[in-house]
Amino acid sequence: MEVSNNRQTAHIEEAELPGMPAPVAKRRLSRKEKFKLELEEYRRVMQGETGPLIVRTVAAELLGVSRQRVDQLVDLGRLSAWQFFDARYLSLPELISFSQVARPTGLRRSAA
Repeated sequence: MEVSNNRQTAHIEEAELPGMPAPVAKRRLSRKEKFKLELEEYRRVMQGETGPLIVRTVAAELLGVSRQRVDQLVDLGRLSAWQFFDARYLSLPELISFSQVARPTGLRRSAA
């Protein structure tokens, strides 16, 4: 067992610890395996209570705002989003209910 006492820190090689399993190296997933996992997650979300999912660009068109504003609404927690296949997806029923709430437009100005 190798122990170094450099700057009052001890380094013990993990593979040599008695009674401890050796660390397992994580294998990188192939592109095909990553795609399959994402597809399974996509299907699981689609079959859940989220309803149909639409991409961010379509969500922005439905709400009459920019894609960046959709991202802001997601970041603020006002909308839910999922990331699949390098794209951001949003729940269509959630967008419809969000769009039906009356909101003031533009910047808020303080009364002077």
